[in-house]
Amino acid sequence: MDRFSRLLGKFSREKSEAKLASTLNKKAEAPEANANGTSGYLIKEGPNAGKILKHLKTDRSKL
Repeated sequence: MDRFSRLLGKFSREKSEAKLASTLNKKAEAPEANANGTSGYLIKEGPNAGKILKHLKTDRSKL
């Protein structure tokens, strides 16, 4: 295997891995914040369904 074949193969593998990672990142969905008037994350499935995690608060004095 000569140098150019190795470099071309490496470039091709990295390019296809980057494309796969990009596709997977685009399909990821963020949790729904501030749903139903709450300032936390609402769990929708599983044994803890309906619970709200981590209420986000800001002090008015720091605004």
